[in-house]
Amino acid sequence: MALRTGTHDMAFLLAAKDLSVVEIGVDTVAQVLAEDNDNHNALVTEALSDISVTSTDRQRRQGTSIDGDMLEADEYSRIPTQRATAGQLVGFPLRKYQFALGWTRDWERKRTAADFAIAQQAAQQADLRRIRFELLKAVFTPTNYTFTDVLVDQADIPVKALTNADSAAIQNGPNGESFDGATHSHYNANATLTAAAVQATIDDVVEHGYGGDVRVYINRADEAAFRALTGFVGYIDSRLTLNSNANQPESRLDITRMDNREIGIFGAARVFVKPWIPANYLLCFDAATTAKPLVMRAPTDGAGLTVVADLETFPLRAQYMQREFGFGAWNRTNGAVLRFNNASYAAPTLTL
Repeated sequence: MALRTGTHDMAFLLAAKDLSVVEIGVDTVAQVLAEDNDNHNALVTEALSDISVTSTDRQRRQGTSIDGDMLEADEYSRIPTQRATAGQLVGFPLRKYQFALGWTRDWERKRTAADFAIAQQAAQQADLRRIRFELLKAVFTPTNYTFTDVLVDQADIPVKALTNADSAAIQNGPNGESFDGATHSHYNANATLTAAAVQATIDDVVEHGYGGDVRVYINRADEAAFRALTGFVGYIDSRLTLNSNANQPESRLDITRMDNREIGIFGAARVFVKPWIPANYLLCFDAATTAKPLVMRAPTDGAGLTVVADLETFPLRAQYMQREFGFGAWNRTNGAVLRFNNASYAAPTLTL
């Protein structure tokens, strides 16, 4: 008999539709599921790395520029003293979310490994939906709020939106630009999608010193309208164009994911279609800087989707999977949004 080589992984479990857990081995199935869950957590962290950084911090102080005026004086003058403006506290919430599975011992004995793999994938999909929902709330909600840290010590944490004219002090721009915290907002609105409105939203980010990799994220439903804007240059579909430009990697249009790809440039900003951006909204930020727009807070005793309990009350058995996390704005100036179907801004209606 020929020797079979290979690795027990999720593909193996999903393909094992005729082998029970008892035949494969409970320990083997558990190990594969644990490794797959580790991979899931790593992929989530990587997917969020452009816009968010994971941290156990629950609040940070955001600094402001050292500012003041040089006043003219003569040999007898004594000008008034000046003081710096204190930075603001920005906080990050931490909430607990769970997904529970339940079965009987008889079901476990008779189910295949594929059934268990599918059950874990259901938990992972629920995890992704919740993360996307909370991320969208943090990005597109224009208001601050106070969060009570119920999982730690009941302390009140000030959770901020992106720059939203809340009178907080704002750092000066790279060329000495100053901003009025009472009026300066990165939540923009326009009755229609125009090149001027898009450029103004990009300028909201760039004027604060960001520019290494400025990105604009839009919904696929708005792609055709965005392509029609003056100033947009689309990438080339190499299936249709055979000139030398089509062979340049930076100018080729990705044809593998029509709802999740880079489609071109607007001015110096890269434009991406993203499935999680709401229709009639766009997000602009700089992905190159380490000063990400958001912090994803994680608990101090471990981050990610984890199995927190296996409960058995014969003949029933339940497994609980859990993630603790929350999003809050960190670098409030590295992010600006535009609503372009109404002259006034309002957060989109979000669903899980």
